[in-house]
Amino acid sequence: MKKNKLKQEKVIEEVFHIPQIPKIEGIRGYHKYEKERFVSPLFGADVKDEIHVPFVVHVIGDKVKKYDAFRTKPLMDDERIEKEKGNKYYEFSDSLINKETRKQIFGIDSYEKKETESKVSDFKEEVKPIVEEVKVKPTVDENVLPPWMRPRSVSMEPEESDVKIETHERMKSGVTVKANFLTEDYSEKKIEKIVEKPKVTASYENKYYQLPPVTLLNKTSRNRDEKPQWLLDQIEMINRTFADHAVEGVVANSKKGPTVTRHEISLEPGVPVKRVTGIHDNIMMNLAAKSLRIEAPIPGKPFVGIEVPNFKTDIVSFGNVVDSEDFLNDHDHPLKVALGEDIDGKNIYVDIAKMPHGLIAGATNSGKSVCVNTILISLLLKNKPEDLKLILVDPKMVELTPYNDLPHLITPVITDPKMAATALNWVVEEMENRYRKFANARARDLKSYNENVKKGFVDDEKMPYIVIVIDELADLMMVSANDVEDAIQRITQKARAAGIHLLVATQRPTVDVVRGTIKSNIPTRIAFRVASFTDSTTILDGAGAEQLLGRGDMLLKEAERPIRLQGAFISDHEIDGVIDFIKNQQGPQYLLRHEDLKNKVESKEVINDDLFKDVAYYVVEEGNCSINGITKQFGLGFNRAQRIVTLLEQYGIVSETQGTKAREVLVTYHELENILKEAGIIWNRYNGSQGICLSPLGK
Repeated sequence: MKKNKLKQEKVIEEVFHIPQIPKIEGIRGYHKYEKERFVSPLFGADVKDEIHVPFVVHVIGDKVKKYDAFRTKPLMDDERIEKEKGNKYYEFSDSLINKETRKQIFGIDSYEKKETESKVSDFKEEVKPIVEEVKVKPTVDENVLPPWMRPRSVSMEPEESDVKIETHERMKSGVTVKANFLTEDYSEKKIEKIVEKPKVTASYENKYYQLPPVTLLNKTSRNRDEKPQWLLDQIEMINRTFADHAVEGVVANSKKGPTVTRHEISLEPGVPVKRVTGIHDNIMMNLAAKSLRIEAPIPGKPFVGIEVPNFKTDIVSFGNVVDSEDFLNDHDHPLKVALGEDIDGKNIYVDIAKMPHGLIAGATNSGKSVCVNTILISLLLKNKPEDLKLILVDPKMVELTPYNDLPHLITPVITDPKMAATALNWVVEEMENRYRKFANARARDLKSYNENVKKGFVDDEKMPYIVIVIDELADLMMVSANDVEDAIQRITQKARAAGIHLLVATQRPTVDVVRGTIKSNIPTRIAFRVASFTDSTTILDGAGAEQLLGRGDMLLKEAERPIRLQGAFISDHEIDGVIDFIKNQQGPQYLLRHEDLKNKVESKEVINDDLFKDVAYYVVEEGNCSINGITKQFGLGFNRAQRIVTLLEQYGIVSETQGTKAREVLVTYHELENILKEAGIIWNRYNGSQGICLSPLGK
């Protein structure tokens, strides 16, 4: 058995034996690639370049001279014989020229030229005279040149020009410039500058616009990590209240904010969160707090938050909030504004471009107007007049009037409610105009359109952002509710991509002021202290605003849950300092004057309803005007009847509203005909079997 195994192993070794083939040198050829110095067939070795020759050519003589084409030596008998044999060294012998002739035609060699330039540059560094180079083409004997280099129509004589060879002077644009030579003694006293410098135009004398510095704002310092004795007493009282009501939880951490302190409650496993909200009144009573807000749970943390007012409030200065790299150096978000500081001590910023519209509501003396001022100053600190335009509406006439005469304003601060409605309609027209330009430029929004303008794809000017701030919406809704509501609804629906944003503030957040059509298109809400739970629901769609402290204590609601923060405070002195800094650089650049807006307000609306003529006759015949009577007589809807009555009021046919009473008719039949003729409607009055009737003949 062992012998058979040995035989099998020997057979396997013989079968799987692989012979090794030795490496054969020179199997890929003998010649190798070599890198040689480039030699031009026309200019010889003076051209600085490289070329890779695939193989070495063995010729008689030096390799560098094998392509030399600048030899004038006559061929000897033995050389002529070599040429006839096909020697490449004598291949271009019929068209050879010497090197001196080549210098006359093409100038000096590159090596000699570098040496000459280096010597002249050393001298010119010390004295820099005004030298005019005079180039004269030398004459060359055409017989010396080979036939292929002889000129056909080009003359080798010196060209006629305004240069005098004897004096080396040239007349250039009425100024004589003399050539200087190295042999003269150049000193600073002898050098005279004849050429005059161009004068600076008036456009260069304008001041360059600078953004207002942060040093114009005040700053304060406070200790965020301080834990006074009243804070420790609150922690002890909350733990005792939980123990008294059998709620298994303790205060795990406490965050002292500017105005409120948040105690983070850690509950034992199995304890429902509603147990804490159920003893809300007991905690508030034991702490003797004016207000108490429970956040169950805190977003992003496994705790329940109890927010208790501080015994001593701290002021959050606007200068501390804006003096940070997150705000000043964020050039990608020019509409970022600073609001204030949250309980954790973090500065809160909001980008208006992402909002894209905002509703600010709160009771009187709750910090609403200060918040509007901080938003406006934040925009002025980061944007130039060509990048941002503002429309400010202030029916109270005292809050936003200091911003007059700013270069950022499209029109002076509007205080008339009817004029404000006209300005909002102008914004709607501007929005439609921008969208038409976007469609022609194949841009989706304002940012992409400005990028196309910057790249030169669109032959137009850069579009600025437009921010509209309305300080009191309730006054506008009382005067012209329909026009204001329609304009706000259109702006909030589709003006975001056009770079137009709206901020609305009101101190009466009721349903008749903040209507559903307005609120549905404004996702971002800022709520200050309000009087009731109903007002809080109108702003935030939930409770919380009625428990705020006032004086800047606010709730910011975006897409997520509301965030509580203390609004930044800015004084009137700081506002005036920033505004004066901007006014000293540029004056106002209004696009719309108040006179233009007044003309639009006084202009009557065009009659575009076919039933206007019939309703006008009916009203004059009846002697009074009521919307209910018009709806019953003509079978119209309430909105259409109200619109016709508004037109009748504008044209002076009926009086204004008188409460629940019907409107009075102010004209007769004859006066009605004159009014309608002025409006472009021709009427024919005739007597028929059914009585007096008016029928239109045309417009």
